[in-house]
This record gives sequence, C-alpha cells and structure tokens, in this order.
Amino acid sequence: MKHRLPAFLLLAVFLISCGPSDFDRAIQEITAERLREHVATLSSDTMEGRAPATRGDSLATDYIVSQYKTIGLEPAGDGGTYLQKVPIIGTRLLPGSTIEIKRGGKSLPLHVSNEAVIMSGFLQTNVSLKDAEMVFVGYGVDAPEQKWDDYKGMDVKGKVLLMLNNDPPSDDPAFFGGKARTYYGRWTYKYEIAAKKGAVGAIIIHTNESAGYPYQVVQNSWSRERFELDAEAPAGKITLKAWTTEDATKKYLTMAGFDLAKLMKDAESRDFKPVPLGLKVATSMKFTVRKLATNNIVGLLPGSDPELSKQYIIFSAHYDHLGIGKPVNGDSINNGALDNASGTSMMLTLAKALSATQTKPKRSILFAAVAAEEYGLLGSQYYAQNPTVPLANIAANMNIDGINIWGKTTDITFLGWDRSNLGAEVDAVAKEMRMTVKPDAYPEQGYFYRSDHFNFAKVGIPVLYLDNGTDFIGKPPTYAKEMVDQYNEKHYHQPSDELRDDWTFDGAIQQGEFVLRVTMRIANNPSLPVWNKGDEFEAARLKTMAEK
Repeated sequence: MKHRLPAFLLLAVFLISCGPSDFDRAIQEITAERLREHVATLSSDTMEGRAPATRGDSLATDYIVSQYKTIGLEPAGDGGTYLQKVPIIGTRLLPGSTIEIKRGGKSLPLHVSNEAVIMSGFLQTNVSLKDAEMVFVGYGVDAPEQKWDDYKGMDVKGKVLLMLNNDPPSDDPAFFGGKARTYYGRWTYKYEIAAKKGAVGAIIIHTNESAGYPYQVVQNSWSRERFELDAEAPAGKITLKAWTTEDATKKYLTMAGFDLAKLMKDAESRDFKPVPLGLKVATSMKFTVRKLATNNIVGLLPGSDPELSKQYIIFSAHYDHLGIGKPVNGDSINNGALDNASGTSMMLTLAKALSATQTKPKRSILFAAVAAEEYGLLGSQYYAQNPTVPLANIAANMNIDGINIWGKTTDITFLGWDRSNLGAEVDAVAKEMRMTVKPDAYPEQGYFYRSDHFNFAKVGIPVLYLDNGTDFIGKPPTYAKEMVDQYNEKHYHQPSDELRDDWTFDGAIQQGEFVLRVTMRIANNPSLPVWNKGDEFEAARLKTMAEK
C-alpha cells in the first residue's frame, strides 16, 4: 500500500529542496515600493484611464510587456508574442438620442444620463423603438430549479420588460443564495433573459440598495463608448438596454396609476404574475460604431516538473479602466488606481516573486493582464473561449481585482474558496499564517459574478478571487465596512480613484505572501483541482476533461 504525504508536508519538502533562503527570497520581492511603483505608473494621468483601444491602452500594454520581459516571463500570446489580440466593436451613444414613456396622449421624456441610461444590443448607427408595450416582470427571473417563474407563461415578445435588480429576497442560503446575490440578480442576466424571451427591450430599475452602488456609477460607466466582442453573433440581442433611476421610475409608473413600492412588494412572492402597465416606450438612438482591437497580455513562467509543467495555473488581473470621461471637480481622467492598477501591480509583483525562486513551481504559471473587464469581462471571456494553452490543462485561476490598501488584517477572503478543493489549500495557508478565512463579507453585491474569474469558472476552471479581510488590526469592527462604503460612494468608477499618500501596503504585502503560499501549494500538488460535487460549474469541467 502506498502512503502519500499530506499536502503541508509536500510543501515543506519543496521549500527545503529549494534551499533555506529560496522561499524567503520570493517573499522579499513583495514590497510596498514595488507595489506602489506599478500602481503609480499604471494609474498616472499619462495612461489616460486605460480605456480599450486608446493611446492609454497602448501605453499600459507596453509597460506590462516591458515588466514581463524584465521578470523573464516567456511570451504566451499569439505568434510567439506576449499579446493575444481581442477584437471588439465600440459604440458610443450620440447627443440627441431620446427615450420617452407614453400613456394615451401623454408623453414623459426622460433625461438621457440624469434619469436614464440607454444602449442597444444591435451594433448599428441608428436604432429606434416605436411605442413598444411595457410589462413589469418583477425580478425577471426564470429559475426552474428554484421553482420560480416571473413570466407565468406570458408571451412577452415585442415588449419592453421593466425589471427589478437583484434576486428575489430570502434569508435561506438554498433559495437564490439567501443574502448572497446569484447570477440571476446580475444586470447581465436581466438583458440575457429578455432576449431569450423575445422581448425588444429591458429596463432595470436602479436603487442604491439593489445595485450596491449609487446611480452615478451606472451613469459614469454607461455614458461613454461601450464595447462588445466582435466575435459575438447578432442572435439573442435586444433593441433597448436601459436603466432608469428610482425617481424617474416612480414618475412614469405614477402616470399609469401604479405605485413602485407596491409592485416591488408584490414581486417578492412566488405567485407574482407579470403586470401590463399600459405604458409604451419609444426610443431614438444614434451611435458611432467602429471595429477595434485591444489585447490580453500573457506571460509564462515554465514549471519545473516534466509532467506537471504541462498544466497551468493562470493569474488574471484586468489592466483596463474607463478612460477619459465627463469632468468631476475638474478631473476627467478615470485613473482606476484601486480598480485595477492595484491588482495588476500585485500580479506583476507575484510574477517577480515566483521567478525569484531557484527551484520553480512544478506546474507552469500563466500571467494574464486581461482587457476590457469594465465593459463586460470581455478580455477574459475571449481568453476563456480562445485559450493559448489547452483548456483541459489549466488547473486553476487566481484572480486579483483590487488589493488591501487599509492595513493588516487577522482574516482574509477568497471568493470561490468554498466551491472547490482549492479551499483546502487556502485553509492550510491560513493556518500557517495564523489567519482566519472568512466568507464573502458582502454577498449581496454578487462579486463572484462581477470579475474575470467568472469567465474561467464558466468554462470549468476552479477559481479563487482574492478579496480583503474585514478584521483590521488596531481598528474598530466597523472599519472595513466604513472604508468599503466610502470607496464605493466617493471613488468607485470615478476620477477620484487615484493613488493617494494615505494608501498603506502592509495589508497588500500580507495578501501577497498568502497568495504566493497558496500558489506554491497548488503548483506542487500532484492532484488536479476539482469543483465540489454538485457545484454549478462542475459540469463544464467534467465536459472539458471528457473531451480531452
């Protein structure tokens, strides 16, 4: 009978084999100076906010490629380069575009931007909608496994669907995740289900509570050039994709004799049925449409084991942001320092640390600075659909979207930690570092479905998404929430997301060491990571492995 060493002993043997200073050498590469330098460069005004297919995008790409070369990573993009071309189509709504809500002879024009944001799924210069009937469909969810159907057999073809953001509310984790937001609660799902049902449009009602961020975030993100993958087929598109503010929604519902609060309450019941509102929607939208390209930037640290080196851990961090937009307090550049120059900085720093080891990890490691995350996770979607290495050989994904800039913690969070046996590696490192692993502190925000790891999960790759802890050393219990709320309100997707003197990197260094230890464990564990039985992404992995 063969006896297999426990994973923690395998790591110990690995570290010993590297020499007494090898792991320490790697840790020493994770410094505040290096983290700050990368953030400062990527979030500088020179980078112009790093919007896809812009001068700032090119400058950021050149910087990341130069860092890959300095670190010694091998090219892992297209044609022996570091770059994987990502074809996109950009559309920008032009002034004079309109949306109005009608009832009888009355018309209520909504102010585009201040009261409504509008976009189309059709990539055309002129898109219009003439007097389409509006139907309130509650949360717009069709989830047979939850015995929940907001449509109840109604034919909504040709109609505009008015929907609530988020999932049906519950405290039961088995029912739409309880307090946690599921993919059914994401705005992306709302538009997808509307298209699937044959609707011509969908309007999502914005409230701060249901979205998890103020309307200005939607306004700032959508009132600029938008992008989609050029590879997408036109099937499944809808004419109108919109958000309206809570106040604007109340106004047009009142015009039809409906109360928003009552409709919202009624929608919480499984017995809810769609409500024809007696309202009609008309839009006239004009766009600029252009074909463009951006890039995923992919480097490789080859593994040291003859067999395991054929498998890969892929790091991901999006390097793009929102570019130049409407000035706020005289500043028009959306620098995206925390989101996500900081995550890209951490990935580059960890690449440097891992390359500093004399004995390299057994599995190979890919570092992918992915494009156009802010516009629908496009770069990671393209990579997941067009991987530069065999999909079945990608063992795990580690995604970094923001780092801890507020100080050391006694705990840490990895989204996805509870979905696969990667959680065991995280737990083991937490024990080594005398830290506690905590679940998502803000499950209602649905962060698991909002960053690049989601695209890797969808194709079956077990994922971990680094997040901050909440128990800050020397700070009151409310400190974490206060910092997160302050950032979301004042800086998220705004020009004020800049590198500041009060950023502290102690917590980020702590995170870096944790991720380094986890990465080494995954890289040197001979077993391939697997999803927990019954997880929503398990089937995709099993399918990939069966086709290998």
